[in-house]
Amino acid sequence: MTIIIFTKDPTPFMTGDYLVMHRTLDTAPTQANVTYILHSDKFGVKEIEFWSPVIQNRLVIVTTKAPKITKKIEDKVVVDDKLLIKTKDNYFGSVKSLLTWSDRNRVSKVMHDTPLPLVIAFLKENDIDIEVWRSITKTHQFLPEKYTRALLTYMIEPKKTRIKWPKKKSKVKEIPSLFKNDDEHWEIIVEKSISVANTLRERGDALPKGIKKRKQVSDEWV
Repeated sequence: MTIIIFTKDPTPFMTGDYLVMHRTLDTAPTQANVTYILHSDKFGVKEIEFWSPVIQNRLVIVTTKAPKITKKIEDKVVVDDKLLIKTKDNYFGSVKSLLTWSDRNRVSKVMHDTPLPLVIAFLKENDIDIEVWRSITKTHQFLPEKYTRALLTYMIEPKKTRIKWPKKKSKVKEIPSLFKNDDEHWEIIVEKSISVANTLRERGDALPKGIKKRKQVSDEWV
């Protein structure tokens, strides 16, 4: 399998026949039984596009920064998670591979530590077969995570489609205990009544956005 791997640590790949180079790729990676290891921070999109057609095994790029991944090269590159800052955006590539890549063995490699709650949040927004969900319910809370990861990797049928992001949960406003839980107009009352707002201030309750936190002088009739 032809692949370009970006990593900080080449040690796991220094087994069998391998060739180490620095700064420039001075030997073409054309041997099928050799792992080529290049130490360089300047191996980018152009280099990936140029060398990927001739790589017969794997090319390991030892670097301190993750490369820019474009749609044209995303199926040819694997980036070590240690190069990435752990954010939802960084994990999107793993989720996308789960839903779109046909090479499920490669999917397994990039999915190995993607947070399952994040994966499941993405799955809920995308068209996933009901049988997958039924299987998840049997493993997710009862077996080690590796079983759920394997299930997702090999049960989901890849599709070339646009991935939908999880919807942000709307923040539920906390209604002060001075009002009923179903009072739809409490914010208007607080906004229009200085005395009511002052009562909330004295009680230490949260005020609606835009209402001053300091106690105000009231000219309302008591």
